[in-house]
Amino acid sequence: MKRNWLITLAAIAAFATGLSAQDDAFSRLGSDLPRPAPVSAPVVSAPAPVNAAPATAAQREWLVMVFINGVNDLGILGFANSDLNEMEAVGSTDQVAVLVEFGILGMDNNADRNLQFQRGSKTVYITRDADANRVTSPVIYNSNTADMGSEAHFLRFIKRGLRQYPARKVAVVLWNHGSGRLGIASDDVTRNQMSIPKLGYALNLAAREFGRKIDVFATDACLMQMASVAYEMKDAAEVVVGSEEIISGPGYPYTAILQGLTRNPGQNAEGLGRLMVESFGNSYPTDATLSAVRTSSLPGFRAALDAWVAALRAEPRAFAAAADPALISSVSNFTLRDSKDLIDYIDKVGARLPDGSGAKAAGVRLKAQVQRSLLVHSVGKPKQYDPYTVANGLAIYVPDLRYDSGNYEGMAFAADSQWDDFLLQVMSERLR
Repeated sequence: MKRNWLITLAAIAAFATGLSAQDDAFSRLGSDLPRPAPVSAPVVSAPAPVNAAPATAAQREWLVMVFINGVNDLGILGFANSDLNEMEAVGSTDQVAVLVEFGILGMDNNADRNLQFQRGSKTVYITRDADANRVTSPVIYNSNTADMGSEAHFLRFIKRGLRQYPARKVAVVLWNHGSGRLGIASDDVTRNQMSIPKLGYALNLAAREFGRKIDVFATDACLMQMASVAYEMKDAAEVVVGSEEIISGPGYPYTAILQGLTRNPGQNAEGLGRLMVESFGNSYPTDATLSAVRTSSLPGFRAALDAWVAALRAEPRAFAAAADPALISSVSNFTLRDSKDLIDYIDKVGARLPDGSGAKAAGVRLKAQVQRSLLVHSVGKPKQYDPYTVANGLAIYVPDLRYDSGNYEGMAFAADSQWDDFLLQVMSERLR
C-alpha cells in the first residue's frame, strides 16, 4: 500500500541494528507460537463495548481477517489507526467476525514527535463504536515478538483466526506497501518483506487448514494485481482482489465494505470481491484501479495467453510488432514501469496486424477470456498523475530494458506458462 510518502526514518535503522535474533520458531513457516492467555486490554485504554456475542461455527457466515503491517511510514502517518476506526464504525456481528493483526510504528504526542516502537503485535477483535478518533476494540492475543514482514507470522495469524472464529466463508486482507512481483508487506524495523512465492505457499497452507480455498484474498497495497501474482494464489483463494496501480494512503473503504457484507452476509466470494471493487471505485473519484480475479479461470487464461504467444511467434510481422520497443513503451504502464496493462498491450499489437492474422485473432480470444471469464469486476478511473493511461484489470510483466530472471523465473507463472520464454525471445531480438 499505498502512495509513497517521503519520511526519513533514521531512528528505525538504529533500532533495527539493535534487534536480537528472532526465535527459530519464527522462521518455520506454518508453525504456531505458544498461546498466552487472551488479554482484555483494548488497543487504547478505554471500555470496549462488544456489540455481538461470538456466533457458533454453524451460525457465522464470514470471518474477515486483516493483517495490518504499519511498521513503516503508513503507521506513522496514522493510516493504520484510521482504518481500524473505519472498521469499528460497523464492527463484528453474529454473522461476520472481523479480526485484525496489528503492528505499528507511531509517534507520541509530544512536540518533538518521537517515534514509538510497538513491541510485538496484537490481534484485535473489532467491535462497534461511535468514536472515530479512538480505537476501543479488545485485544484478544498479544505476541511479544513479531516480524510483520514475515509470511510465517501472517500464516500464524490466519490459522489462529480460523480456529478461534470458524466460519463458512473467509476473507483475508494483507495491508501494507506493495511492489507487484517484487513482494509486499515491508517491515521497516526487521527490514523484511514477503516474497510472492512464499506468500503463495503460506496461503496454500492456510487453505489446507481451512479445508478448501479461502474465499477472498485481497491486497490493500500498491501494484499487486499482476498475472504472476494472482497465479501464485490460484490454489489458495477463490477470488483475488488487488490494484494495478498505486493505492492512496487511506486504502480500502472499510466502513462501506463491512456495511455491505453485514447487510448481506449470504453473498459468496465473487459477491464480496465485487463489493470491494465497487466500494473502492465509489470512494476515489480519480486514480482508482482495483479488480477481482476468479482464480478458477487462471488455467484457461494461461492457455489463452500461451496460444497468443505461439501465434505471435508463428508470424514474423506479429512478433516484430510485439517486440518493438516503441510499441512496448507506449503500452499503459504503472509506477512499477515494467508492469504493463495486458489488454492495452494486446490492443496495440493487434492494431498493427491485418485482418486474417492468426496472431490478431488469438489476441481477440485472449482479451475476451480476460474480460468475460477471468475478471469478476474491475474499475479503472482516469489518472491525475503519471504514468498509466488505462487500467483494464490485470497487469503483466513486460520489461523495457532488463529481464529480471532472478525474480521472475522463481514464480509459478513463469514455470507453467510460455510468457517467460516469450520475454527472453523479445529481449534477444532487441540485441540484434
